[in-house]
Amino acid sequence: MEKSRKLNDRGVKALISVAVILILAISAFGVVYGVYGWAFITTRPVKEYKAQVYARLSEDAEGGGVVFLGDSLTEMYDLAEHYPEFDVYNRGISGDTTDHMLERLESNVIALNPDVVVFLGGCNDIRHGVEVSTVIENISNIIGTLKTRLPDTPIIVQSLYPINTESSGIFKNTPGQATVEKLREANVLLEALCADSGVTFVDMYSMFADESGNIRSEYVLPDGLHLRPFAYYKVTARLKPIIAGLCTRTQPQ
Repeated sequence: MEKSRKLNDRGVKALISVAVILILAISAFGVVYGVYGWAFITTRPVKEYKAQVYARLSEDAEGGGVVFLGDSLTEMYDLAEHYPEFDVYNRGISGDTTDHMLERLESNVIALNPDVVVFLGGCNDIRHGVEVSTVIENISNIIGTLKTRLPDTPIIVQSLYPINTESSGIFKNTPGQATVEKLREANVLLEALCADSGVTFVDMYSMFADESGNIRSEYVLPDGLHLRPFAYYKVTARLKPIIAGLCTRTQPQ
């Protein structure tokens, strides 16, 4: 009887432990999802659907203004709030990679004939094991296509942002194959590419990174990848003066 009771107690404790882990996981996801909603759904069909929606929106849009092309960091960026003085178009897709951005470049960006293009991408590629050299090649092709199709449109390229490469617990697999070394290497090559291509490079990495090269905890959500809403005010403070100096059109007052 005593042995049975001990086994039963162990079973109850195990169930409680599992329940606690599930509750923590659901709570963490709930915090993230509650802030940014379905932007966290990154399956290929969802990404294709979003690209198609953007294409239809581009057909009906007035065009011009500032187009932000990127991944989840862009999709989660409330551009209307941060740039009320500009016509802004958000063309970010959560989980997107540079090869897919290149595929949707014509319908999602070029079709708008923008005054300025702001680009951010590459981290998801590296997380999924794509070589840094391939990422830089894809971004080079994006820049080249934009310069060919929109020769009078200035291009702003943001550096890759730092992430928490030491995530643990339920988010231990989030960094994937991304490391501080790979992200830094990509940014060095990306800055050189921008200099050679005559486009504006903006270093966001150093603004958010700690001494180890990981993103500072106060700026990132529990997943170690995505910015907390207030962190975007730092992004805006860095980008807005550059955009203002390049953009020829503002919202009518």
